[in-house]
Amino acid sequence: MPSLAFNYGSYDLWGLYHKVTFDASNKLILVNPGVTTLDVQSDVYSAWKQWVLVRSDNAKFVPAISTLGGDPITSTTFVGDTYFLENGWRIQPWIPGANGSNGYILDIVGNIYTREPGQNPVNPVSDVSVTLTRSNITETAIVGGNTTLTRLNEIWQILGLGGTQTITDTSIRVGDITLTITQSADESTTTVDRS
Repeated sequence: MPSLAFNYGSYDLWGLYHKVTFDASNKLILVNPGVTTLDVQSDVYSAWKQWVLVRSDNAKFVPAISTLGGDPITSTTFVGDTYFLENGWRIQPWIPGANGSNGYILDIVGNIYTREPGQNPVNPVSDVSVTLTRSNITETAIVGGNTTLTRLNEIWQILGLGGTQTITDTSIRVGDITLTITQSADESTTTVDRS
């Protein structure tokens, strides 16, 4: 693949020191060489906003990304942000091999999806593995049992992170922990019992 120089002679753009470069003509968010971690909020979304504002000409391109969330729950807690790549834009990892570089793992931190359901927000590249570190706000209550540490260890095991799982249509068993799954006759309620 040929190497392209974007924004040649444009210090106003290079001076922003972003981890990504926007190729608006091809709807690509190019990860700059050597970058292996992207925070969606600061490295992609904020960079896009700055890129659009630096030159009025950049605003003529279709938007690359949008967000929802951030609404306050309390005076100090906010709903997490979720980002959508819009209008066919995709993240393009840098291609390893140039200057003797090997394959790498690109870790993208933040809830990012495409507006087109079921599409990958990142273009696949040989020798590049991509991890999407996503989080969602949920409220969890651990009720009953021995101690919090014991319960957390049980959750760890049930999630398949420790020990061998046996999973059937009606149960999950790990060691001496069994979760029995039953559904009401009208299929309106599913119950999980621990034993």
